[in-house]
Parts: sequence; C-alpha cells; structure tokens
Amino acid sequence: MLSQPVEGQERGAPILTTEFEAVTDSGGPGKWRGGVGARKASILREGENTVLSYICDRERAVVWGTNGGLPSMPHGLHVRHAGANEDTWLGSVFSDVPLQSGDLFSRPTAGGGGYGDPLERDPEKVKADVVDDYVSIERAARDYDVILKVIDKDLCAYEVDGEATKRERAAIRARRRGWLEEEPETVAAKYRAGEIDALDAVRRYAVILDWGSGDLMPRSTEQFRDQFRIRSLGHWG
Repeated sequence: MLSQPVEGQERGAPILTTEFEAVTDSGGPGKWRGGVGARKASILREGENTVLSYICDRERAVVWGTNGGLPSMPHGLHVRHAGANEDTWLGSVFSDVPLQSGDLFSRPTAGGGGYGDPLERDPEKVKADVVDDYVSIERAARDYDVILKVIDKDLCAYEVDGEATKRERAAIRARRRGWLEEEPETVAAKYRAGEIDALDAVRRYAVILDWGSGDLMPRSTEQFRDQFRIRSLGHWG
C-alpha cells in the first residue's frame, strides 16, 4: 500500500499525526480474506480559517467480495471536534468543513474484498487473524462463524471451539440467503437503534445507508444487492 509519509504531511500543514495503523475487521471476509486497510488520524494544531476538504470513493460503492466472498467496509472520514466526546461522520466527498485547533480527523482506507465463501475459511486461519489483530473475536463469530475460546487475551491465546463452530456454520448456511430478503428500511431502523453496525448492514443484508444519519439509500441498496447476489450469494453452495 502506498501512502504519503506522515512527516511530509506534517511539514506542509499544521497537523500532528496521532495514529497510522492497520484497521481491524476492514478486510472483506472470505475463504481468502481481503487485505486490511489502514487508518491515519491527525490533530490540527495552530491554524486560522482552516477548512477540510476530501474526495475519495467507496462510501456507498463498498469494495466487493467475489466468488462468494463478502465486502470490506464503507469508506469515509470522521472528525472529532475539540471538547466533543463523539465523532461526526463526514463521508467520502465533502468540502470546506471548518476546523479549529484541537480538532481530530480520521480517515481509514477500506481494505480489500474477500474471495470465496467465508464459511469455508480454515478456523485456524481465522484464529491467526484474531491473534494478528486483523479480525476481532466478535467479527470472527459474525463473519466467519468461528467461535473462539479466550484462554488469555493479553497473551493472544485463543482456542477454536470446533463443535460450536460447526453448529454455528450450519445454522448460518440455512439463514443467510434470507437476510438478502429483509426489508431495507427494517435494516436501516436496526442500524439507527444500534442493533447492528455498518459491517452487518453491508455484509449480511447488503444495505447501503447514510452512515452518519442511518437513512436508507434505496437506489444504492438496490444496485448493491443486485451485485451482491451475483458476486457473493450466487457462489454459496
């Protein structure tokens, strides 16, 4: 992955880079997992009449999985204004957003889509991804249906629960096609209520939302679901 060195950005603008690291759960699930993205976060130091503009892609056209694989994650930029406790979603295309000294902005890359059915990924490889912080233990269960026992989290010691994984994978195989028939507005309501997150929306239901407000994007969802049926569902045995 190519990225401008943070020192170059700091030399050209009054910012301090606070984070530059791989994004857990950003790689699309698959028999072969997509590559993870990277998050870069910066804080504005001293500046007058400062505005932030950004143009990228993949906020609604989320990176596809293929041959049964699942998508990566919605791309976009967050800002946390100085003194605030929560981030504000700005999306992937915007201009002239005012910034004040102390504001922090974070922009992740989306990661690659998965290749092949994630339920066919070797559970031991999923465990290795959790150890490496590429996949969280929660998404291992939700995206790969691999159930891990935590032996010692500080030592990255986990154990695959083989029987639970086998049962969960059988249950999900029987249910997952039905998720694509879920009414999109019902999915949007679950997102707004905090019952699901953006990864659930795109990977389970193939629903595209305004990731800040949770409002449904009906046309984008229709197009996304059409391609999801071809690229992902159509390859599930």
